[in-house]
Parts: sequence; C-alpha cells; structure tokens
Amino acid sequence: MLKNMKVAILLALVLTTTMLFAGCNTTEDVKADESTSKEVEKVIRVGTGGTYSPWCFKENDKLQGFEVDVWNEIGKRAGYKVEFTVSKFSGLVGLLDAGQIDTVAHQMSITKERQEKYNFTEPYAYSKYDFIVKKDSNYKKIEDLKGKKVGAWLGGNGEKTLRALNEEYKLDLDMSFYDGTPLEKEVEIGRLDACWQGAIKSQTVIKQGNLDVKLMGANTEIGSEINAYPFTKSEEGKEMSDNISKVIKEMHEDGTLSELSKKWFDLDTTKK
Repeated sequence: MLKNMKVAILLALVLTTTMLFAGCNTTEDVKADESTSKEVEKVIRVGTGGTYSPWCFKENDKLQGFEVDVWNEIGKRAGYKVEFTVSKFSGLVGLLDAGQIDTVAHQMSITKERQEKYNFTEPYAYSKYDFIVKKDSNYKKIEDLKGKKVGAWLGGNGEKTLRALNEEYKLDLDMSFYDGTPLEKEVEIGRLDACWQGAIKSQTVIKQGNLDVKLMGANTEIGSEINAYPFTKSEEGKEMSDNISKVIKEMHEDGTLSELSKKWFDLDTTKK
C-alpha cells in the first residue's frame, strides 16, 4: 500500500513538473511569436501635403491623391506600415531633416543640390511646369509676361525655376511665393497675372473646378523635372531608399504606376 502511494506521489510530481515546463515553453513561444510579429511590421513615415490636388490632398477629412495611392501600394509590396504626416510643402523638408519623417511624397523633384543631401529612389514620375493665365489673356509666350505679377509655390522647384526663368529671359517679374494657396484661383480673380506650377496639377484643377484659366504653353526646358522620393544619407535611409526603388521598378514594369497616373491625371506621367 505504502509502495503504491509513493509511486502515485512520484507520478503526480512528474506530471506537475511537465505541465510547468510546458507552460513556460508556451509562454516563451507566445512571446517569441509576438516579438517576431513586431519585427515584421516595419513602419515608414511619409510626409505629404493636404492641399496639392490631385497629387496629395484632403477631402472630407480623408487623405487621398496619386502620392497616397502609390505609397499604399509600396507599403503592401515592401512590407511597410505607412504612416502619413500632413504638412505644407515648405515644412516637409524640415521634418525630413529633423528625422520626424522618413521621406517626402509631394511631387518632389531631383536637383543637383538635393542629390548632394539625400538618397533618391528610382523616379516614379516626370513632369513639366507651365504658366497659368486667364482664358481671355493675351499672354502667349514667356516674353509677354515682362513686369507682370507672377506667383509660384514657396520653397519648391516652382520658386527656384521661376527665379531662373526671370533671370534668363530678363522678365523683371513681380514675384510672389505662396504656401497652400490655390494659385489658379489667384489668377482667376485677378490677384496674379499668371502662376507657375506643375502642368499636370494645373490641368487637373482647372478641369475639376471649371476655372476661367488655361495653360499658356511655355516652351522651355526650365521647369522639366524628375520626381523621386528623398531619404537621408544614413545607413537606414539608404536601406529604405534601395527597398523602395526595387518596388517602384516593379510597379513600372507591371503597369501599376501607369494605371494610378491615369486614374488621377487622365494621362501617364510615369514615363519620360
């Protein structure tokens, strides 16, 4: 009898110990799974604008546009959770430099100065600038704008190239630079004689708003731009830039970028 009791007690101890170890292993497995899950979920912080239709804008408090669709697709393919930060264009580069975002999605163009400072991805779009004038305007060529009041976006390629045009053509322009103001409306109501900005954006906004303005058709290489995403020149920035470049190439090859461009612009701006 005593012998049987000892055996029973021993068996109970073995069973309890086994259960304890099993419990520990289960807990460790759960923790390992959670840790792996967290490692897989990579976050990328993308800065974009809220008033730059159709590239990036908010409507009914919903962020949308070509840039947003492109980045949502990039996130799926590259395994990133995309977190958007909305700001005026002039503030986005500052956020990037301060490490508060990882890249800028706002029709940002590659320039020599920017290449010295940032790692750019594979280009995803190509675009040109043009002047927007009233429909009944007599302005037909660049020289017609001499001495006129012309606006452009503050801090972007628009400001830089307008200054270059002003110097090259000796236009003596009265230049004004804006951040977040609908420049086409400023021309329509007569506050500006013309504005200088991306032709694709202008064309879309004019059509959507049925505005009393038009593209002038400036024939100049100044303002032609290649759009890509900038990342800081750090190890992490280079890794992100390389990963995103691979995805952009895939999206070019399978036609996804072309489809998104046609959706938002009614034309394909993803090819030269």
